[in-house]
Amino acid sequence: MENKIRELRRVNKLSQEDLAHIAHVSRQTINAIENDKYDPELTLAFKLAETLKTTVDELFNYQPSQAKRKEDDVFWCEKYQCVLWKRASAEKHLARD
Repeated sequence: MENKIRELRRVNKLSQEDLAHIAHVSRQTINAIENDKYDPELTLAFKLAETLKTTVDELFNYQPSQAKRKEDDVFWCEKYQCVLWKRASAEKHLARD
């Protein structure tokens, strides 16, 4: 997931260490996020956005690759959706009887 942390951190004259201290994470965590090696949890994303005077939507740009998304959709369907449809159908039949 791409982000503007490095850019906005510099605009706000903050080092990675400064931002890490404010967000209660390690400098390595900030570095990993800036280099797209780690996607932060939602609470951390909001804290970073607040500190950098922006919104989460402006700070992070999520664009999943099409190939991965299709694989994930198929996996989800096979594992959950189809099971949920079967369960709902069975419950509907039980309710009729």
